[in-house]
Order: sequence, then C-alpha cells, then structure tokens
Amino acid sequence: MVATLLLTSAVVGLYAAFSFGFRIIKLSQEDLRADQILVQKLETLRVYDWSKITNGYIPTDLTAPFSTNGGVTYDVAIEVAPVPVIESYRDTLRQVTVSLTWESAGSLRNRSMTTFVSKDGLQTYKP
Repeated sequence: MVATLLLTSAVVGLYAAFSFGFRIIKLSQEDLRADQILVQKLETLRVYDWSKITNGYIPTDLTAPFSTNGGVTYDVAIEVAPVPVIESYRDTLRQVTVSLTWESAGSLRNRSMTTFVSKDGLQTYKP
C-alpha cells in the first residue's frame, strides 16, 4: 500500500513536471515568434522611402499567425508619430512603434519595439 502511494505520487509529480515544461516551451516559442514579427515589421521600413512612411502607406492594424499550421494569432499595431524632440531636424524624423498583443494560456500578452526613421537615412532603395 505504501509502495503504491509512493509510485502514484511519483507518477503525478512526473506528469506535473512534463506539463509545466511543455507549457514553458510553448510560451517561449510564442515570445520568440513575437520578436520575429516585431523585427520583420521594423526591417520593412528600410525599403520604404520617406513619402510612404509619412503619408499613411504603412498599414496600422493587421494580424500575423504563429505558423501556417495554426496556433495563436498576433494582433499587430503600427504607429508612425512625430519624434518627441524640439531640435531643428524634428520634421525629418519619425518614431515608429510596432506593438503585438495575443492571448495565451488565458492571459493577454504584449510586446513592442520602437525605432526612429530619418528622411535622409537608409531609404535609398526604390522598388
């Protein structure tokens, strides 16, 4: 009877450890995919010229999937705003913030990245 109790508690403990491990791996994969989406959206700014950045060409709300097989869906919000500085070059800069939100394990999660884009910066490529 004691051996059965010990074996049962060991099996339950092992199951709990596996369950916890798989949950942590899932959350880590979702966080990594969120970072990939953030970097991808910010990197696309490199190929846009100044007029596309300042004239509303960039979509503000969109979604991105975790993978082609399903999983969570990330809500992406892109905001292009004037920079919070008072220097003379203020009109040649924009602050771009990409924010992601998604629901996972019953919680609403979010991530964001911000960068500055310059009028005379990297936008030399003309598609």
